[in-house]
Amino acid sequence: MTDRSRAIGRRTGLLLAGAAGAAALLATALLVPGPVVVATPQGVEVTPVRAAQQLVCGGPVLGLSRGENPELIAVGEPDRRVAGEGLVEGALVESDAVDGGAAVVELPAEAPSDDVAATERQALDEAELGGLAVAECLPPAPTAWLVGGSTTTGRSSTVVLSNPGVVAATVDLAVWGTDGARETPGTNGIIVEPGEQRLIPLAGIAPDEASPVVRVSSRGGAVAATLQQSTIVGLEPAGLDVVTPVTAPAERVVIPAAPIADAQALAEATASFGAVDFAPVLRVLAPGDEGAEITVSILPEAGGEGAALTASIDAGAVVDLALSELADGEYSIIVDATAPIVAAARTSVAAADGVDTAWFSAAPALAETDGDILAAIAPGSGATLHLVAPDEGATVTIDGQTVEVPARSRTSLPVPGGSAPVLTVSGGVHASVTYRTDAGLASSRILPPVAAPRPITVYP
Repeated sequence: MTDRSRAIGRRTGLLLAGAAGAAALLATALLVPGPVVVATPQGVEVTPVRAAQQLVCGGPVLGLSRGENPELIAVGEPDRRVAGEGLVEGALVESDAVDGGAAVVELPAEAPSDDVAATERQALDEAELGGLAVAECLPPAPTAWLVGGSTTTGRSSTVVLSNPGVVAATVDLAVWGTDGARETPGTNGIIVEPGEQRLIPLAGIAPDEASPVVRVSSRGGAVAATLQQSTIVGLEPAGLDVVTPVTAPAERVVIPAAPIADAQALAEATASFGAVDFAPVLRVLAPGDEGAEITVSILPEAGGEGAALTASIDAGAVVDLALSELADGEYSIIVDATAPIVAAARTSVAAADGVDTAWFSAAPALAETDGDILAAIAPGSGATLHLVAPDEGATVTIDGQTVEVPARSRTSLPVPGGSAPVLTVSGGVHASVTYRTDAGLASSRILPPVAAPRPITVYP
């Protein structure tokens, strides 16, 4: 080998050795942790501007005028309790009923209060209408499920659609009964103009149906939907009520109150009627493609496990489950299902002028994240607040008074008519109010606040 070759070999070896050393140094540098720099973005907390909030109160009880061509008419005038600072009250002046229409309670964006609540109450003692009806006023919604009513002989059920907005609503109705989904021609594409109330007699689209459930779906504008129910047996009025909706089927349904009051007096009052729709029932529908296995837990006032029953519900067929074995008392009903369902309970009482029937709709959960929850107790006497904690225990503060609701239990306490208590919740509860007077029995629910804007953090 020449001197030149040996020199080149030495340089090549040095280069390879240097490269190997550099690679080792780089690997060592990668393995040794270096300083970590964490950049914390600077967020700004802002509260969105609140939009105006609206509640719709369904309006007077509906009846039929006398004569050869009877028309739907408004009978009497409800008493209303509205709560919230800076409210503006208005009305829907266009209605399918003579002298009918709904009240609209609006909380403007600039009002000093964040919350609004309202409830209506009406007692009647007329030749063909008698009983007590109470209902919470509702925010308009694109969907509503109405569980209750009947269109058999002597039973009148009317779907009430109210549009307080500025855009026309196109409404579709679907009806289920004991034999499944009903054919209801002419119930798609019902136009409810802005500021208008439309009335759809259920007997006209689903006649002779003992156990209806109605789904209301709207496009364009949203509507507030209720179901008015009245009963006459022979020539005797036998109750009236207003059914308020749930927004969607669910695998758990909680009905905070289903009172059984003086069953013996009710049996005596109904002995001559020969009717079967005064007994307490739980109405259930699984509207999807699959049926449901349900477990019904009935919690008594005194606490404890209470009663329970199980049932199989076929898809699309409404079932009325008898609750006739319950003793007198206050109860809450929790229904757990293997598929989404809708459900409501019905009970009846002996009233001064006969019988009155009430439907008890499922109530939504109230939670700590709702903050202050404003309630509106309808004017008059006989109001009782019911709280049920279906899972863990909860603490509810009502105008500074603390109420403990044990896990899987319920409690009740009287509240003044016409009051507007503020509730705060730790845990999770469902709440409603029952009204019991000589005129009959009725209920309203306590709803979470209409979505008032909450602070959000904005990052650059």
